[in-house]
Amino acid sequence: MSFIGNLSSPQSLLLIVLLASLLAMMFTLLKSGLQDFDWVLLGMSGMFTLWCLLGATAILQWLKPVFNQLSTAVTAGLSFIVCLLWVACVTVLGQWLANSGLQGEVWLLDGWALAETLAVATVLLGVGMRYAYLSLQFRLREQSSLHARLDALHARIRPHFLFNTLNSISSLISIAPDKAEQAVEDLAALFRANLQSGMSLVRWVDERDLCERYLRIEHARLADRLRVDWQVVDVDDDVSVPSLLLQPLIENAIVHGIQQLPEGGVVTIKAGVRDGLLEIDVQNPVPTASAVGVGNGMAGDNIRLRLQTLFGDSANFSGKLVDGYYCAKAVFPVQKLMQSRSL
Repeated sequence: MSFIGNLSSPQSLLLIVLLASLLAMMFTLLKSGLQDFDWVLLGMSGMFTLWCLLGATAILQWLKPVFNQLSTAVTAGLSFIVCLLWVACVTVLGQWLANSGLQGEVWLLDGWALAETLAVATVLLGVGMRYAYLSLQFRLREQSSLHARLDALHARIRPHFLFNTLNSISSLISIAPDKAEQAVEDLAALFRANLQSGMSLVRWVDERDLCERYLRIEHARLADRLRVDWQVVDVDDDVSVPSLLLQPLIENAIVHGIQQLPEGGVVTIKAGVRDGLLEIDVQNPVPTASAVGVGNGMAGDNIRLRLQTLFGDSANFSGKLVDGYYCAKAVFPVQKLMQSRSL
């Protein structure tokens, strides 16, 4: 995780502009006072602080790939030096412009003014570096907490998943040995995927193949009571998805929906890309509203936490009951597997 953070996000840029405005306001109040407030000085100091903060932000964001390869201490030290040098450059440029440098007149550098500016910048940068360090520690602790919660959820999901699948296979042994043998092979593939890290990413085509294996096991048990409608539009095979994102939702749709209905029903699985986001919907009929929630919460919490950890605020997961159907929806940014990574 980077010490610098994401400085190019709209939230970060808004905070930087607000900070520049507050610093300019404080400087003007200290120089001119409230009674004789100097609006010209406010404009000039505001322009100066904006150039300093936004310029330093752009430089740090540009150097971020280099900083990601260095330790936190080295990154903090280099960031401090880079920002201080940039403030010095802006200060010298400001003195030149203020002393009619554009008209070609001779001007002398005001060393004391430069020293005062750098002294103030040193204090503010020290406070900023301390804030960045504390923010990094907070993000690391938050991520560690998320991993611990995911591990706990996986510890509960794996036996639950295994018992449900074994029950499906046991019902096939006496009536369809060939299907039972195929089901055992499918179970091996399913359980191998289930033992992977909860933060791993796989190709969409592999995740769908895993779901097809699970559906084959359940279809052998439920026969015509289980019907599946795949509606996939414009999703490339190498688009990455979190491992076991879709299978638990399909399992809940069958166990807490289709299996509870004497006549069965259709599990509708929709996947498509919209505005750079991959949207996955799983819908199934339910007998009553009370049948929903038992079992859906665990899988939902797991998926919600994984999406939050992998993609941040750009991802979302929701589940709701609409007109006798339970609808689960996961949304997250489209990425190719080669560009993705596990945390």
